[in-house]
Formats: sequence, structure tokens, C-alpha cells
Amino acid sequence: MVFGIVTLAATVPLLATSTIQLQNTAQETKDGNGQASGSATKTNKCHVKVMPSPRMSSDIKNAVKDRRLILKDGVVKLSEQNEDNPPHHKVTAYFLPFPNKDYDGLVSTIDDMNMLNWVYVDGETYRVTYGTRAEAEKSHITGPMGLTLMADGNSKITLEGWDGYMAVEDGRGEWSLYFDKDSNGLSGKIDESDTERVAQVELQREMLE
Repeated sequence: MVFGIVTLAATVPLLATSTIQLQNTAQETKDGNGQASGSATKTNKCHVKVMPSPRMSSDIKNAVKDRRLILKDGVVKLSEQNEDNPPHHKVTAYFLPFPNKDYDGLVSTIDDMNMLNWVYVDGETYRVTYGTRAEAEKSHITGPMGLTLMADGNSKITLEGWDGYMAVEDGRGEWSLYFDKDSNGLSGKIDESDTERVAQVELQREMLE
């Protein structure tokens, strides 16, 4: 459930404070005071386009292409194909130094009020999700997040030095995003009885004005 700022301040002070501090950090980074963030291009907001790996079959490529990352049901999912204005919030992301770590993490707005959460990988399920710093630090994978330049001049988002992302389609036809940390096709991490298709994907940045 997403709360407004007033509700957060009244009911969950710690969470509201964390959100405000994260927004302040973002502003400091953009003002040039956050030296740990690296290249300025990392602090530019972007949407994230899902690109099927060249290794995938034609039917998988056609099923996954032209989708964007969205926030839904507390996790990161793929939008419908060619959906410019999905009913759920698009991942609107940029890089920030993760607190008390020597690497960059990834943040995204979570609503139209530009409240921020960290995007991270659940340490047990390897599913990509989002939450506050306190939630992200609970034995989850928060980075290092990075960028790799593609042949066409665009850039893709990496984690732990590579782009091991996978899209998993469930029995309802919804695609969720995972990270194949162990490089074994998510063995033991997904419910095969409720899985229709699995695709290796890349996450391409679509820069915003």
C-alpha cells in the first residue's frame, strides 16, 4: 500500500523520515555534492525498457519485447506490450550511492508525488522488488548497480557486474522480473507449477527529458 506524505508522517514517522532523507540525498547528488555517485549521467531519470536476450527464441522475443518495468503488487513487473501509459506506476529510476556501502544502488519514484524507494533483489527469492532503505537492507541484494554501453549507443542496467535478469510469466499471464544471481536459470527459486515461460532479458534505459 502506498501512503501519501501526510499519512506517512502521521502514522509511520521513521518511514517518512527515510523517504525525505532519500529525496534530499538525490537532490544533493544532482547539485554536484554527492561525489560518490560517479558519472552525472547516472543521476538522470529514466524509464526502463525490457529487451529480450539475443539468445532467446523468436516466440519468446515477441512475447517480451516492447514492455516497460512497472511497480505492481509490491514488486517489479513488466507492463503490457506497447503500453505507453500503464495503469501502474512506471519505474522511473536513477542511481544513488547506497548508504554505508561503496557502490551505487538504484532508486525509483513510486508515485506521482515523486516519493522514492530503493530497487533491490530479494535475497531469498531473487525477485526484483522495491522498498525503503530499512526494507532493502534486510539481507537483500542492493548493488552494485551499474551501466554498460550498448552497440547502438544506449545503455543497459547491470547488477553485480552483469545483466543476469530474467522475466518470468505466471499462470495469469503476468511477467515479473528476477535476477539470476547463481546463473542457473533460477533453479529452485520459482514455482514451476505456476510458471508458463522464462526469458533472459536486458534492461535498457529510456532517458527522460
